[in-house]
Amino acid sequence: MPAPPPEIAALREAIDEVDHALIALVARRRALVGEVFARKRALGLPLVDAAREAELVAERRAFAEGMGVPGELAERLVRALLEDSHGRV
Repeated sequence: MPAPPPEIAALREAIDEVDHALIALVARRRALVGEVFARKRALGLPLVDAAREAELVAERRAFAEGMGVPGELAERLVRALLEDSHGRV
């Protein structure tokens, strides 16, 4: 397969950088969730707050739509992050 034109290669490199940044943000989020869970355990609080999660999903969906990102995509991403957090309970 021939090499892509330089402008395509540059755009792909930019996409790769964004993907790596997203993964770094997910790692940071997971670390913060770990801290929240540790503090909740120490305080004897429930680890999962369904009402907060519902508000969070709605807010992230609206934020995404304001940024021109389909709300459904944002909701799937947020729910995947929440499922990851629940797996750490």
